[in-house]
Amino acid sequence: MLQDDEIDGILSQAMEKQFSRARPSTLHFFEHQAVDSHQRSVTIHKWVIAAITDSDTAASVELLARSAVREIVSVGANLTGEIVFRRSHLLPFLPEWEDGGLLFNQPDDHRFGIGGGNVIKSVDCFSKDVTRAAARLHQLDPSYLGDERLQLFCAKPLEKKLIRAAVKAKVPCRVFGLYNYKDERSWVLTRDLSACSLHIGQPAFDLPVKGRKLVVGARFVVWINNPRYAVCVTP
Repeated sequence: MLQDDEIDGILSQAMEKQFSRARPSTLHFFEHQAVDSHQRSVTIHKWVIAAITDSDTAASVELLARSAVREIVSVGANLTGEIVFRRSHLLPFLPEWEDGGLLFNQPDDHRFGIGGGNVIKSVDCFSKDVTRAAARLHQLDPSYLGDERLQLFCAKPLEKKLIRAAVKAKVPCRVFGLYNYKDERSWVLTRDLSACSLHIGQPAFDLPVKGRKLVVGARFVVWINNPRYAVCVTP
């Protein structure tokens, strides 16, 4: 039977290995902030709990630890999809900006003095849509001069099509396909400046656990930095 300090050591190693790697590509959507509070932030706590039996070996506990830590790390990617596609799941509700709106408002809104704001309707041509989205980013924030490498977030089935479209449009950008959104036709083009922020910290409350358990938890706080840094293209 493994001792508690042995289990803690295995978990610590698993966390160090996972969090020391390059962050998942989808987490490029967020700026990672050191502050843990914001006026209009939305906070969630994520826990992963796995039972450990007396027959578990160091190898089997290590597998449990790796799986638990991966699940915690995946939360950031899931939050990206929720904000990009405006579907709250882990989040109880989507964060609002200082004007009381979400990151993306409806196309008929005159946000920032521009018809449609940071949402444009597709013309059913990916390359033209990429060009139009980049032009809208310049309208929203003239500091974008076109020489910045942008980022594009879409459903995984659209990834290759939008990579080709960006090359054809001569708009330099990295394209990230998000899983679990196979039917989603909208997509988002962002500046290298992050439109949203994410803080990952320790849980703010104690979780009572009885028996021998492997417990991994984190507190996630998200908020909007500036909607002018992102444009949503809708079908």
